[in-house]
Amino acid sequence: MKNEIINLLKELLKFKTIKGEKQEFKNIFKFIKNYLNNELFYTEYNFNGNTSCVISNTKDHNLDIIFSSHIDIVPANNYDFYEDNTNIYGRGTIDMKGSVAVLLKLINSVKTNKKIAIFITSDEEQDGNCTYELLKIYKTKLAIVPDGGTNFNLIKEEKGLYRLKLSIKTKSAHSSQPFNGENAITKIMNIYNKIITKYPLPKNENEYITSVNLSRLIGGTADNQVPDYAEMILDIRHTSSNSKKEILNFISALDKDLNIEILLEGAVFYTDLNNKDIKNYIEICKNILKKEIKIIGCESTSDAIYFSELNIPTIIMNPNGYYAHCPNEYVNKNSLYTLYKIYKKFIEGDENE
Repeated sequence: MKNEIINLLKELLKFKTIKGEKQEFKNIFKFIKNYLNNELFYTEYNFNGNTSCVISNTKDHNLDIIFSSHIDIVPANNYDFYEDNTNIYGRGTIDMKGSVAVLLKLINSVKTNKKIAIFITSDEEQDGNCTYELLKIYKTKLAIVPDGGTNFNLIKEEKGLYRLKLSIKTKSAHSSQPFNGENAITKIMNIYNKIITKYPLPKNENEYITSVNLSRLIGGTADNQVPDYAEMILDIRHTSSNSKKEILNFISALDKDLNIEILLEGAVFYTDLNNKDIKNYIEICKNILKKEIKIIGCESTSDAIYFSELNIPTIIMNPNGYYAHCPNEYVNKNSLYTLYKIYKKFIEGDENE
């Protein structure tokens, strides 16, 4: 079973599923459909030009469990993958084609009376709209999203997302006469420095605080001119301690000439640790992993927010892997099989004992 999951992951990694590669997405969804056994139901959807599929063991849209996943990845300089005795390395291994391989193997083989489905979307790395739209069609008692954390830690909270475009217009001048103008680039950088003074950047994953990443900086039109326009994109991941309103009010007050455009928003994710199904899931993990399950906050954002906004109890747990979106991204091979065993036990319970 472990080797089957690993081989399936290798097949999924062959597809360059980044934004704009329409044929690659078409090919991977065809591959997925052909992989499934004939007893399953496969339905494809398209939302705003992005393809998604739902794989289920029932025609019913009212389900017991939905597993939510995605096969899109962020761009890389190199899309090759390689392995050693322990891990598979490459773009998309932990985020999240490793877990997709687990889910495809699971639904192909699990025997249960529960009504289960897998969402596989292609826009999570953009805005997650496909999951939002699918939840207008499908209902569930519980969701499982293997897209956060590492090493089988259970995520109790994921940060909210706030993506802003900040721009400022000043006065241009000849670069030899800076006193006749006002440099828009340095002005907007001063604003950024004030923001990260208020919200210091976390030093490591254990420092669970609001973070503000300067994703893009644009300004100036000529080498010999004081720039009169500059803009920057801020990707803000905020904890429940800092609301979007608080952050926006602080930034707005920094400069009266600052223009702010909200590009993307995502809510803070919470999970209900008192839910009986989540408690049962934790106990199963403890028994299989032979350890206590750490319950932590996660700095990233995932499609889990769309479930929690509908008050659907949601589990976020990743296998062992790290460095998502980085050149050295990897997933541990043994942990994928462990994740499969956890899911299988959780779904089947005592049905087949």
